[in-house]
Amino acid sequence: MKRKSLIADLLLFSVAVFWGFNFVVIKDATERITDAVSPLAQSVVAGTMVYVLFRYLVATLIFSAARPRALTRATRAQWGMGGLLGVFYLTALVVQTVALQYTTPGKSGFITGLSVAMVPFLYWAVARRSPGWFQILGAVVATVGLGVLSLRGDLTLSWGDGLTLLGALLYGLHIMTTGFFAPKVPPSTLAVTQMAASTALCLAVTPFLAHITFDLPWQAWAAIVWTAVTGTIYAFFIQSWAQRYTTATHAAVLLCFESVFAAISGVIFGMDSVTWRLLTGASLIFTGTLIIELLPQKKGPGTDGDGGRTGALLQHEAAAGALLPVDGAGGGADAPPPAPPRA
Repeated sequence: MKRKSLIADLLLFSVAVFWGFNFVVIKDATERITDAVSPLAQSVVAGTMVYVLFRYLVATLIFSAARPRALTRATRAQWGMGGLLGVFYLTALVVQTVALQYTTPGKSGFITGLSVAMVPFLYWAVARRSPGWFQILGAVVATVGLGVLSLRGDLTLSWGDGLTLLGALLYGLHIMTTGFFAPKVPPSTLAVTQMAASTALCLAVTPFLAHITFDLPWQAWAAIVWTAVTGTIYAFFIQSWAQRYTTATHAAVLLCFESVFAAISGVIFGMDSVTWRLLTGASLIFTGTLIIELLPQKKGPGTDGDGGRTGALLQHEAAAGALLPVDGAGGGADAPPPAPPRA
């Protein structure tokens, strides 16, 4: 078990590395696709929608083939819940991807991570369950980090950072809603219905916003397949296996490193610069996130027995489009049925 626990932690860490690296991949792919679409529709929104459409198609086809019964046996109520979550996630992903063209991968990764800080307060607003003092402290620290990282001289956010923050809020809503639906729907069913509903919505909306063409640069196709496989398929199956042998807290902390690797890859590929604002703001956001993940909070929806918030785990699917089964207290073979995260 110790050996499997170590392997599980290493594999979860590799998921965080892929997710962080994919911020750079997505930014580059969207730029290339935007240049390739119809000149009459050359806009970041057009490029984003074409990218998201093809990525969802690849991921949905693979998941449907791997879990066909989850799709065919879904009830009308399960389709309704999956569809609502799919709308939340798809909107968040589109907003985040558009915003990524106006900010850097590092800033995008850390600002998106603020969705973790938002979840306890969204639960507070909807379920009237106040967060604990540690969650308030973590949110304050993370918010100060956002100010250091992104506020300009006139105390306003740039267009890209503001859109990214909106995307983080939408991810937070997705996390919160998943916390209510997860106990009612099998994980695979909730995952596949979300992706299928999102794909259908993309197919319906994208033709009005962009010229859909398969004549894309090979780099764009490589990015679409790469992000679908590494960010969705690999992440889903690794997490499904790994969280049987490690705790939710371990998983949450390891997956928090997504934003760190987004910044590192951004610097390596010349999309980020190492400045005192990046280092200080990112450190504060990361610290605030860890406070929320690690320190005790009031029990309630999205809280597991070992003190780590299963709801917080959900935010790490920002660019993945997959469903992460989260274990109960301590994991293992005797753990209760997994509670699914964002799809």
